[in-house]
Amino acid sequence: MIRQEYDLLRCNYTVEETETYLREVVNSQYAGNASRIFDALAVAKKAHMSQLRDDYVPFIFHPMRVALMLAKYDNSTTSKVIVAALLHDLLEKTTMTPGLIEEQFGQYVSKLVSSITKNCCESQSCDGQSIQDREKAKLQQWQEIMQSSHEVRAIKTFEDLDNMICWKAIPQESPARKKIPGWLREAKEMSLPLAQATNVQAYLYMKEEYARYVEQGFAED
Repeated sequence: MIRQEYDLLRCNYTVEETETYLREVVNSQYAGNASRIFDALAVAKKAHMSQLRDDYVPFIFHPMRVALMLAKYDNSTTSKVIVAALLHDLLEKTTMTPGLIEEQFGQYVSKLVSSITKNCCESQSCDGQSIQDREKAKLQQWQEIMQSSHEVRAIKTFEDLDNMICWKAIPQESPARKKIPGWLREAKEMSLPLAQATNVQAYLYMKEEYARYVEQGFAED
């Protein structure tokens, strides 16, 4: 039986609580492919092992929540999309390659993951690009995703939603907190239109989160 107290609109759960809930959901909704999903979870946990998010939470917290959002809010989500959601940051954040993902999880999953990976990270580090080039790459990626399959758009939509929900957990002293106004502008220009074109529930939640940040004075002047 799935526990009902896990609220995906909150980000103050532990990694252990999130994984427990994810396993319950997978065993309930994707029982026939649970082992494949748990294999992907194991790969993601190992790959992101030493990484933390801007709120100092272990990085694996994020892909697990994206997978859970897809399972809860998008009725068309298949087990392969759940696998891709768990792996979605590997190409950008780790040494994993599309070939290795394809070898372990198939071409379809590898293509999904590649489709939501920042263009500048496919061949070189984003850190080597100018601000203008980064902005151009983000816009190009957004345009490509907007024209992609529903599955690609859904993974990116819920990735963006989870990020927005958890910005508030970034400590006041963290330099990342100063990035929120810029992230909020990107949310208005790209994330919200993407959500509106992809998933009504995600769009409504994203609008609420956006409005809260604006009320709190995070919007750029």
